[in-house]
Amino acid sequence: MVKLFCAIVGEAGSVFEVKIDDAESVSALKKAIKAESSATTTCDAKDLQLFLAKKDGGAGAWLTEKDVKEGVSDSDTSDLELLDVAGAPLNLVGLSVE
Repeated sequence: MVKLFCAIVGEAGSVFEVKIDDAESVSALKKAIKAESSATTTCDAKDLQLFLAKKDGGAGAWLTEKDVKEGVSDSDTSDLELLDVAGAPLNLVGLSVE
């Protein structure tokens, strides 16, 4: 089980947490995020775009709490790794301690 802190692009201070097993898929994470943020997320879970919040395309430092509180804009995501493989287990896309 991992605890992930999520934020919505374009919504400053929109941080919330999702707990999910790291063997679950990116698709399952999208559903969990949609359930946790249903008041602000109006699209279907399958249409969510998820990014690994590490700079330099996933090879750099994690975004800081300050970064998230100030908000991440659409243009700020170009430096982040898009998690676009729905069936990939979370532990293989950088969302696990292992």
